[in-house]
Amino acid sequence: MDYYLIALIMFAGASLQGITGFGSGLVAVPLLSLLIPLPQLTPLLSIINVVMALYLCWLLRHYLAPRKWLALLACGVIGTLIGNWALAQLPLTWLQLGLAIFVISVGALFWFGLQIRAGAGKRQQSLIGLASGFANGALTLGGPPVVLFLTANRLDRTSFRATLTLFFLVLGLTNVTSFSLQGAYAAANWGYLMVLLMGAIAGTYLGHRLSPLLPESLFRRLTLLLVIGAGVVVLLTR
Repeated sequence: MDYYLIALIMFAGASLQGITGFGSGLVAVPLLSLLIPLPQLTPLLSIINVVMALYLCWLLRHYLAPRKWLALLACGVIGTLIGNWALAQLPLTWLQLGLAIFVISVGALFWFGLQIRAGAGKRQQSLIGLASGFANGALTLGGPPVVLFLTANRLDRTSFRATLTLFFLVLGLTNVTSFSLQGAYAAANWGYLMVLLMGAIAGTYLGHRLSPLLPESLFRRLTLLLVIGAGVVVLLTR
């Protein structure tokens, strides 16, 4: 029965990821942690995130523009490694609180129609890449900063999802490499991994098919709602 629940939860989270390009963790992590111990779950989900991102990158391959976002991707890797180090060395409670309040506030402003345009030059990309990477490596909250950045750049829906997916693929590969070097997969439950994979691939495909059916305004509100939700979850779990 646990395997069925695990697959269903992952399917729901992956469907959300397929629609917007992010957000699977908001659904999957809290519920799956009730069935799989968190020290086992986090490394396994890193693999799942890479698989989902690879699959979405293939589906969105005609909209990928890695050269345009090279600074964002490179600094995302650097930020993730710094965040991994900080997680083991520094008390991050106040940083966690500050980031949560920031993403809730900015997400709410966008929700109510505030028009903000952000440049997409190397400097802006580098700053956002470092911030999102650090939040990913230290706080597992890497999505909101880059989502807000891409929203402010007014990317169309498909380019938004493609860029976000590519960014999370790079960060996911960094996490998997880091966990591998730490020996986190030595005692992994591969049965859990197979069930998670089945739910993830099916959900990602469904979400990808549903995404074009949503009105543009609804799509943007859904992404902002996920950003605000991520901040609220962090505040409630501090």
